[in-house]
Amino acid sequence: MTAEGIQDDSGTRPEFAVLGSLEVRVGGELLPLNSALQQRVLVTLLLEAGRVVPLSRLIAAAWQEEPPDSSEHQVRKTVAKLRGRIPHGHGIIVTDGSGYRAVVDTEELDLLRFQRRLSQARESLEANEQEGAVARLREALALWRGPVLAGSGGRVVDAASTALEEQRLTAAEQLYGLLLDAGEAAGITGELRALVDEHPLRETLRSRLMLALYHSGQQAAALDEFSRAREQLADELGIDPGAELTGLHERILRQDPSISRPERAAAPVVLHQETEAPHALPFDVPDFSGRSHELQWICERARGAQDGSPTVLALDGMGGGGKTTLAVRAAHQLAERYPDGSLFIDLHGFTPGQTPLSPFQAQGDLLAAAGIPSEEISTVPAGRAARWQSYMRGRQMLLVLDNSASSEQVRELIPAFCDSLVLITSRPRLTGLDGAEWLSVGALPELDSHQILRNTLGAERVEREPDSARELLRLCGGLPLAVRIAAARLANRPRWSVQRLVERLRDHNRRLDELTSEGRGVASALLLSYQSMPLEQRTAFRLLGHHPGRYLDADEAAALLDTDALTAEDVLEELVDIRLLEAREPGVYALHDLVRSFVQRVAQGERAPQDGQATERLLDHYLRTAELACDTLFPGRRRVGDTDEEGVAGSGFGHKDRALQWLDQHRESLLAAVDAAYDEGLLWHAARLPRELGFHSSIRGYDASANVALEKGVKASTRLGDPSLARLNLMNLAMGKWRLGQLSGAVARLEEAVDLSRQMEDEHSEAECRARLGQAYNSMGELERALQLSQEAGERARELGFTRLDGSSLSMLSLIQVRLGRFEEAVESAERAVAIFDSIKEVQLSVSALSYLSQAVEGLGRFEEALARTDAALERCRRMNMLAELPLVLARRADVLVRMGELEEAADSSDHALAKAASSTGDIHRAAVHLAVGRVRYAQSDLDTAKDQQLLAHEIACRMELRYDEACALWGLARTAEAQGDARLAREHRAAADNLFSLMKVPETAR
Repeated sequence: MTAEGIQDDSGTRPEFAVLGSLEVRVGGELLPLNSALQQRVLVTLLLEAGRVVPLSRLIAAAWQEEPPDSSEHQVRKTVAKLRGRIPHGHGIIVTDGSGYRAVVDTEELDLLRFQRRLSQARESLEANEQEGAVARLREALALWRGPVLAGSGGRVVDAASTALEEQRLTAAEQLYGLLLDAGEAAGITGELRALVDEHPLRETLRSRLMLALYHSGQQAAALDEFSRAREQLADELGIDPGAELTGLHERILRQDPSISRPERAAAPVVLHQETEAPHALPFDVPDFSGRSHELQWICERARGAQDGSPTVLALDGMGGGGKTTLAVRAAHQLAERYPDGSLFIDLHGFTPGQTPLSPFQAQGDLLAAAGIPSEEISTVPAGRAARWQSYMRGRQMLLVLDNSASSEQVRELIPAFCDSLVLITSRPRLTGLDGAEWLSVGALPELDSHQILRNTLGAERVEREPDSARELLRLCGGLPLAVRIAAARLANRPRWSVQRLVERLRDHNRRLDELTSEGRGVASALLLSYQSMPLEQRTAFRLLGHHPGRYLDADEAAALLDTDALTAEDVLEELVDIRLLEAREPGVYALHDLVRSFVQRVAQGERAPQDGQATERLLDHYLRTAELACDTLFPGRRRVGDTDEEGVAGSGFGHKDRALQWLDQHRESLLAAVDAAYDEGLLWHAARLPRELGFHSSIRGYDASANVALEKGVKASTRLGDPSLARLNLMNLAMGKWRLGQLSGAVARLEEAVDLSRQMEDEHSEAECRARLGQAYNSMGELERALQLSQEAGERARELGFTRLDGSSLSMLSLIQVRLGRFEEAVESAERAVAIFDSIKEVQLSVSALSYLSQAVEGLGRFEEALARTDAALERCRRMNMLAELPLVLARRADVLVRMGELEEAADSSDHALAKAASSTGDIHRAAVHLAVGRVRYAQSDLDTAKDQQLLAHEIACRMELRYDEACALWGLARTAEAQGDARLAREHRAAADNLFSLMKVPETAR
């Protein structure tokens, strides 16, 4: 990056991988693209590389649901960002007519390489070169890492992914057919079984497996495969196996000579040479799974090596990440390219109880492994180094230097003049090693972890508990060592269910102990990395263990370490270098789940006096920044403390978007921080922080977890003896309960808050609590009481100069007036509320006010104006991404459109509202959404659906005591029953609705 953040296009062109999760690499380094919109647009262009992709197709690919009105602009903006982010971006993504085109070479995109290898395989087959076809098919299939965008790309991308998956499976069937013809059945049975388990209904794959088993002398197993296929086809599709599979089954039964095992070609006789080449690679585990991208990276660089100089490839990553297993697998695959032999040495950089080997010791061990007599190995460092270089000179060998600790340890082991391949594994990246190409080995993808589990436990046992298996892998965090230990524990305990081990692993304090077996475990692997650090670095790592979440930024680290953000970032980057921390994006870092368990154990076990101060500094930082963010988002709210002054809009954050982004990014850490503060007796922080979570939740709708924090805030306030903070937490807790539809609980908390306000003689607080009571009573259908409370709260707010409360009281007053049929008054109240909110730049509350204004003008028959007000509310709601309010605003829009006769657009809006309500955590608006859908379906004469929606609304309203919504549901049910010809049921529903409306004093004009 240049100083201005623009990519420098003078360097290496990027390489793209789309056959799996999207990867963009520049010079071997991963270029993160965290935006889902950027990923989908780029993948769609790469899937059509060389061809023009119209803008309409990019829009369809970018949004799974209805695209926003600004979709065209957003796609163009996304393309501009990609061009700026990716080196040579303007040359890679070019504008072509009304669309865009990706310009990449074959070697720059795995999809193009995949397609070229398939084409080369076809050419080899046409030339009757079976070996060449097998090699090209193997290379093509090795590029496959999984579904495009890991299966989360949406409708358009998933359709392309499905087509590519079909190409992959066809290629696999062709490959295994060729290998069977070549007599290689025994070597492919495991691969075939894994594919069949993945695609059990694919009959050609199943036939290949049956034939491989039969050729391997396993006739009974081959016949069992047919029985399994027949059962699965019947269960899933209700059909019998096809002619090919059935015919093969019959031929196996009668041992038909036509399917007898072909003879393998005789291996050439090799005369014994006087000096035999050494072959000292360790055992290659048979159940190796995944890492196809990493294997491809190693193999491609080995094949592209320059003559006359060694190729040095280095793998780094945290302990237990499977680097050694990967290096050994790659070495076995490449060994035949190096006729002078292969050597492996464990340098003991991180081996329990072992001192790392010196270069002198390592040279001696390697020479001995190569067959050099001990008397020829010098005991002088210079002589031994010269003997090692002389031995390697001119040879083509493969060296694996495993478990290295430093650049110095391996530098003298690298041969100077030869065409050899050197594979190095290390935990830290050995930045002092010149000429090496690096690859970081991260977490294993879930599909690959799942395959390890299946290989160890058997597919049947894993498939009995699919959800538990997924959670087990999540708890192992994609760390191969953890997955293998967990799988081994289950394999040794056949009576255990997978769920039992999951429950044991859920205990955060025991997880590392559970992932230990025979002295080998995640904790011991991490401990070696920790113990190898200098004291100052160990102290910093221990202090970071007091961070409550997984993700942290430089500012949080600065608070924990009592330093500035730049210095803290340097410390974090050093921890990234030794693979105890992951760099997510500039300034943001992550602790692997198991590393987090480890560092928290270290923090508790080596606790020092300054640790408590570190926690307090972090909580101070959270509280200060969260308050500034909420002051920006919610202008006019009261500040906490002795002053009655209202908050200043925009203080601390330049824009609402930045404030909301900070709260979104730190939500989980803030929730965990409340628990940590309460548990450690830091009651002032435990009492203050929950308020900010409650405000943030009013936009993002995570009230269930925010309410837990607020409950602790109430307890902390009580223990502090601070009634002001207790009142604050009670009121925010009440509103969280209100959003969840827990109205009785909300009222109880508000009554407590009112009592506290009176005891403190705090007029501002009492007015605010009474306004919230009015809101709760309105939801419960006590409209007259709600009206009085809202009027009194508004009058008191104006007397006290409490502008925000004045606006919110007027807004609620307008809704109550609408329900009471006072439409003219409601319009005036809502317009005043909107004006107040606009004057203080309060966006969130203005959404409700505009929605209520829409209802009021609709009641006066001004439908076009009502729609305009609703659209204004919808625009603001989407701008703030207000998940809790969006379903209600969309439902409001549908209601207006029904009154206007625009039924098709109304149906789109109501369906969108229903979908959003289903994914929302808030419950208070669900009944209203179902009512709106019911009204649309009634207007469309879809009476059965209308009835279903009205019944759902009625059930929710009764459960939550939403009397007004209950009456509306009964009213709708009466109309629907009448239209269906059930006059008796219509009378019953209408009588019940009339009774409720009369109790609430709702006139007929407002029903």
